[in-house]
Amino acid sequence: MKAFPAWERFSMFSLLAMSLHRNVKFYAIYNDGQFCGITYYAENDNTVYLTYLAINEKLRGQGYGSKILMMLEDRFPDKQIVIDIEPVTKKAKNYKQRVSRLKFYERNGFHRTDRKLVDHDGEFEALTTGKKLDIDSFTRMLKQMSFGFYQAKVEK
Repeated sequence: MKAFPAWERFSMFSLLAMSLHRNVKFYAIYNDGQFCGITYYAENDNTVYLTYLAINEKLRGQGYGSKILMMLEDRFPDKQIVIDIEPVTKKAKNYKQRVSRLKFYERNGFHRTDRKLVDHDGEFEALTTGKKLDIDSFTRMLKQMSFGFYQAKVEK
């Protein structure tokens, strides 16, 4: 709950309902019985959309996030992994945090695209591990994972 502001979180009801879709995975990550964090992602033929990656506050900075991303890349070597982050704008109150988050993902093989995910909560910058963001596949993924209820657009 602390990893994402309330306005960025789907409701728990929505998360659980969407996880009923066969291509949506909601995992708690443990290491030797210790809770490390969660992943929540959806996949289709060409895309894995990592909606949430959250690491236990006490374990941040110890490499768990990078290890989880490596596991996903190993599991889906032929698919683009897509995430969205708050845009890195100097006017943002949490500008340093946004820069740090972007650097973390770039160190882990993601790169910026010229696309953003726009929904009723705002705009988020799309990052991918693919050579180029496959917009059609990503858009299909958004519709599939939410049974068509999540209203978002991918824009330039």
